[in-house]
Amino acid sequence: MRLSAFILNNIEEIIKEWEVFAKTFLPEAQNIDKEQLRDHLDEILRTIAADLARPETVHEQIEKSKGQSLTPNRDDTAATIHGAYRRLLGFSLNSMVAEYRALRASVIRLWLEENPERLSSVIYFGDLIRFNEAIDQSITEAALSYSTEREHDSRMFETIMTSCHDLISSFDLEGRFLYANKALTELLGLTLDKLVGKNHFDLDVPVAAELKGLIEQTIRNKKPVCEELPYTPGSGTEEWYEYIFTPVLGNEGNIEAVACIGRKVTERKASEDNNWYKANYDELTGLPNRSLFFNRLEEYITQFERAGRPLALLFIDLDLFKEVNDRFGHETGDSLLQKAAERIHSCVRQSDTAARLGGDEFTVILLNLPKPEQVEIVVEKIRQRLAEPFQIDQHTVQISASIGVALYPQDASIVDQLVHHADVAMYASKKAGGNQFIVFSPHLTQTSGRQLGR
Repeated sequence: MRLSAFILNNIEEIIKEWEVFAKTFLPEAQNIDKEQLRDHLDEILRTIAADLARPETVHEQIEKSKGQSLTPNRDDTAATIHGAYRRLLGFSLNSMVAEYRALRASVIRLWLEENPERLSSVIYFGDLIRFNEAIDQSITEAALSYSTEREHDSRMFETIMTSCHDLISSFDLEGRFLYANKALTELLGLTLDKLVGKNHFDLDVPVAAELKGLIEQTIRNKKPVCEELPYTPGSGTEEWYEYIFTPVLGNEGNIEAVACIGRKVTERKASEDNNWYKANYDELTGLPNRSLFFNRLEEYITQFERAGRPLALLFIDLDLFKEVNDRFGHETGDSLLQKAAERIHSCVRQSDTAARLGGDEFTVILLNLPKPEQVEIVVEKIRQRLAEPFQIDQHTVQISASIGVALYPQDASIVDQLVHHADVAMYASKKAGGNQFIVFSPHLTQTSGRQLGR
């Protein structure tokens, strides 16, 4: 039986034997189904059989012996399509070539098993030569298709990366650049060839240490890492970027590289910061509001409890504010609150917190005072500054302040209780005539009836 007829009569047996090879020796074949594995092999074998059965001219024999394709521009042959599909399934070029070599071996072995004496026949030996040429031709077509697909994907990738405004890059395991797209090279003012092989420290990036830490964290945990960091380009305007570092894993789960996308989030961050500011700061005075005050006080007490350090809480109420507001109007009253807030803030250190709870009520948290008597020095300074006349437009306004003081931990060890005791001391100061401060003590009346809900 001629080889062409043998192939057509034994296609299923040939493919089954080939499947055993693929499942045994090709890693890419382990995770695909039978239909995908057999992809186009039936048609490839039928094409080869048809070629063997067709008479061949001398010119065709010469061209094939040189490895020249008789259909050089065809992109729709079974081998060409097979190559493209194999690449989509993740097969390497070597694995795809190995498929054809195994197919060649299966056909020849099965054919010779049927009649080992065939090789002694010139006719059958000629079939074998033409079969090998046909296999080689299929390999060439598949490999060219594979390369064409890769080149196409490479061009598509580069086009996408070039047109993308995000900063896209990849790094080796030492944190050196392997790739950077146009947006990143332009931002850094370097061409890609000047960038590859350098790290962020080589480029004097201000947040180089932070970026290096993110790359190392990605490698260490084998998980994506996201962080927002600032960058100031040559224009001098600070921009914020959200960086997402992702591990590039090999077939065995080992990290081969780290990919990164940096997206500009300056406007979003400014909006978030603005919203956070509005939620935590008093719109009129610019001081921390009730929410931020309680948050900070809770944080400080937690910290100071572990360290065994004291703090002082001042509760301040402006005397005669209602009279000024009623007499001169709300605009004058608002200006008075602003100026009073400025004076209170000027009396404390940057590490302390002056806040407005609402209306004409203010609080101050004093931290890290080495001696208890220093609390009274600060409180007296605030009282004197608020008792000085205020010049608001054409009006000279005179007010004072009633101030209550509570100490942590001696007067209270929890936030709400400490605030309540400072309020009780302030209320006692106001009942005593105002323009003074009183430090909380247990014998003070606690019948103020005031609710200081958060």
